[in-house]
Amino acid sequence: MKTALIIGITGNFGAQMALALREQGWGIRALMRDPAKAPDWLQPDCVISGSAQDASAVLQAARGADLLVYAANPQYHRWHQQALAMLEPTVRAAEQLKLQLVFPGNVYGYAPQAEPVDEQVCMNPPTDKGLIRQQMEQRLHRASEQGARVLIVRAGDFIGPNTTMTWLDLMASVKGNRVRLKLPHDDQHVHYYSYLPDLCANTAQLLNEPLLDWEVFHDPGLALSKADWQNAFQTMGVSARISAFPWWGLRLAALVSPLMKEVMKMRYLWRQPVIMNGEKMIQQLGDRRQATPLPVIVRDTLFKP
Repeated sequence: MKTALIIGITGNFGAQMALALREQGWGIRALMRDPAKAPDWLQPDCVISGSAQDASAVLQAARGADLLVYAANPQYHRWHQQALAMLEPTVRAAEQLKLQLVFPGNVYGYAPQAEPVDEQVCMNPPTDKGLIRQQMEQRLHRASEQGARVLIVRAGDFIGPNTTMTWLDLMASVKGNRVRLKLPHDDQHVHYYSYLPDLCANTAQLLNEPLLDWEVFHDPGLALSKADWQNAFQTMGVSARISAFPWWGLRLAALVSPLMKEVMKMRYLWRQPVIMNGEKMIQQLGDRRQATPLPVIVRDTLFKP
């Protein structure tokens, strides 16, 4: 049995990626600062106590694994101080042990543009956070030249069941069969999301493919306007009230909260399109690609017990 070490199994991507790999027959182990927070399905002897920032702990946990999944993140307002340093121990372990490493990319490295962005487009980050993500991917690329094998799957804003601290968690409230959705954009804007169960199932499928040492795939994802949400709710027979997101509240909070200040820097993503072109993944996986219809996503994300 192949074994995957998950760094950040309590996060949205790490938790779902662990489930997707487990579904495909992988053994799962996790490096955790607090083992008490491990998923209840994970055997205690598969939980390793340690920090993602401790190079010796990461290296020791990675021995005997076939795959590293890097799903850790510092607090949003601590990226400048911690993001690159936190990634480094996992990258070094992948280099030293000649392991494959999965990394969830995002759209921060690209400025808004009219056409969907494919994997050949060079990054041109419009913000300091985008520059950090670009630097992280540059480090990963160097690792792919020094013994590691790297798979980056670039995604939009996560949506899915059992998530925490996603935009949809902030946008949607449910009462009975009624939804109130507060959209952070106008009626014409199209925003890019990734449904986590699909993203992770497809990433797990890609690991069965004959990949190069450096591979980047963009998730086809979901490019959604207000009308798309309305149609999905209508298809599900759900009563939905859609209104504008109260940005004024975040603006006020940003005056005193470093976290909200960083969130406000990224508001441009809700004003101008940054959509990924997922044709490479579509072609690679063909009919093995999982693609859940939006009405089902709405049901399973907002109404599933």
